[in-house]
Amino acid sequence: MKKCIHVLLSLSFAICIATASYASEEQKAQPQKSKDFKLMQASKALQITGVVKTVNEGAGTITVTKKFKDKTIEIMAVTDKETKIAKGNEKKSLHEFKVGDKVVVVYTKKEEVNLAKSISLK
Repeated sequence: MKKCIHVLLSLSFAICIATASYASEEQKAQPQKSKDFKLMQASKALQITGVVKTVNEGAGTITVTKKFKDKTIEIMAVTDKETKIAKGNEKKSLHEFKVGDKVVVVYTKKEEVNLAKSISLK
């Protein structure tokens, strides 16, 4: 009887150790999942509809502001050769935008830069 109790206690102790080890490994893997989530979120397309504040054709940037409740949101987006710039179906270029134009900018966050995917003049 005593041997049976010792065997059961040893077995339950081994199960407890294995469970604790598994939980520890699961907890270590969790920060990696959050990093992957942040990377996935970074590639997610964002959009702002607002008014052109500045255009810098040389730097390839456009700054758009939007009033939201009591705040003003300002986004500076960088364009590249893949950025689609248009008014309706008609292709445009960045120099055709003027301060005060209403635009829709679709962009993604790439590190600390907002990379414009498309800019549409309304």
